[in-house]
Formats: sequence, structure tokens, C-alpha cells
Amino acid sequence: MYRKILAVCLVILAICLCGCGGIKPEHKHGGEIIYSVTDSTGQKLSFYEKPQRIISMNVSVDEILLDLIDSKRIAALTYMADDPSICSAGDKVKLVKNRVHGSNIEMVIAMQPDLVIIPDYAAPVINALRAGGVRVYVCSTPDNMQDIFKFIIDIGEAVGDKEAGEAMVAKLQADMEQIREQVIAKVPEKERLKVLCLSFMGPMGMRGTFSDLCYYSGIHNALEGIDIPQNGTLSEEKMLELNPDMIIISTWDYNSQSDDNNKFLQRILYNPVYANVKAIKNGRVVQVRDNYLMSTSQYTYKAAEELAQKAYPEVF
Repeated sequence: MYRKILAVCLVILAICLCGCGGIKPEHKHGGEIIYSVTDSTGQKLSFYEKPQRIISMNVSVDEILLDLIDSKRIAALTYMADDPSICSAGDKVKLVKNRVHGSNIEMVIAMQPDLVIIPDYAAPVINALRAGGVRVYVCSTPDNMQDIFKFIIDIGEAVGDKEAGEAMVAKLQADMEQIREQVIAKVPEKERLKVLCLSFMGPMGMRGTFSDLCYYSGIHNALEGIDIPQNGTLSEEKMLELNPDMIIISTWDYNSQSDDNNKFLQRILYNPVYANVKAIKNGRVVQVRDNYLMSTSQYTYKAAEELAQKAYPEVF
């Protein structure tokens, strides 16, 4: 009799354990799957309802979500959202109270998100969150304008608002085309400027979104077709050879306690070797806000617009 009672108790315990831990969290809701998505790592995520506690771990994702969905569905933004020199969302970030950092996995898990959107370059954080049972959607880092369009649509699909994502992309494409059309209509090809863009991380060459921004802004990328690796350097000889009509330099000081931004500008303006470079000689060393220039969200059009304004003030 004792053994029978023990056996019955073990069966009951097994059932309880299955009920507590054996069923995946998304199955607790029951009902039918309303949509599924596959992220950049090949991970398939299925949803029985739209996520209501979304955490963003990327500035561009912050920007997209704040214009894409009700802010009440966003549990937290990245810690950089409050820095206007790198985030373009402005006062919209105040609609979301919480901030997260990839170095504090415990905090992210404690918020009990039903979806975390994170870029593909944060592998250790991704693995830690998945190990903690968090539902994670990994998005590919855009490398050109087509990637940005896809990036926005992918995020729209991930949060269950595909149509809103597509509408955002349609507007972005129209805005970009309008800028290009304004330049083409008023600036002859032979008068369009050759532009060199320099940042703390190195020159912006054929890789990245800058070449596409040049296309929409009606300017020529001085480094088009020149393969300079990320964080590479530009020699003085190469600067003289390129002889750009306009030079763009970074505005974002990653260390607010330093004077690196100003020193960077001074090195360009007062290097005697560059005295006869057209951009220096004609006083066309300008700054374009990095929160636009580095953006991979719907605010990318602001970078194209500002580039065009700097290059052709008589048109804009």
C-alpha cells in the first residue's frame, strides 16, 4: 500500500512539473498563432498575440518603434536613447520610462519582456538572454539603403505591425527621392560636388550607407570604389589625391568630457599639407549631425536632406 501511495504521489508531482516548466511560454496563451517571423539567426518566433512588453537594444530600433507602435507597448529603450547627439527621436523617448544596457542582463530579464529586439553584433548578449528564457528577435545590421528599408519592415513584422512598417518604408523612399529630384532639377551634373566624409572611426568609403546617401543627396562620394576597411585611415597623400570639394566631419563626441571633436576639426583645418585642398581653401569643411548620418531608421532621410543642404545651400 505504501508503494502504491508513493507511486501515485510521483505521478501527481510529474504532472505538476510538466505544467510548470515543460510547456513553452508562448503556449500558455492558447488559441491560434496569429503570426510567425524568422530572425537573422534563423530562429523562428511564433506569436499568439502582439507583444506588449517590447525591449529595444539598439538606437535605430528605438527610433523605429517610437513611430511605429503605441509607446505603451515598449517596456524599455536602449540607454543611448536619451543622447540627442546619437538618437533622433527627440522628446518621444520620454514616453518610455525604462532604459537597458547589454551589460545588465539580469535587469532585462527582470523586466519580463515578451520580446527583445537586438542587433546581430551583440552575440554574447543574445546568447545570455536566450539562455535566460527571453524571446529574442535578432535583426541584421543594415549596410545600405535597401538594407535599411528591409530593417524597418522586419521590425514591423516582428512586433505584429507589418503594414505600418511597409508604410514607413514607402514614406522614407518618397522623401529620399524628393531630395534627389530637387538637386537633379537645379544642379547640373558638372556642378555636383565631390564629398569626403570623415569620422572618429575613420573615413566613410564604399562600405556602409554613405554612398547611398550621396546618391539621394545629388553629391559624389570621393571614396566611391575605394575599398577602405571600417576604422581604416586616410593618408595625407590620399587626401591630396582625392582633393574633395567638401569635407564632412563627425559631430558626435563619444566622450562628453573630452575635446576630441574640436581637435579633430582643427587637425583638418590647420594642417599645412591640406592648404590647397579645394574644400579647405574654399571653406567647405562642414558638419552633419551624426544622429542622422549614422542612423539606420526612418531618420536616414534627414541625413540625405542635410547633406544636400550643406552642398547646395542655394537650392535648399
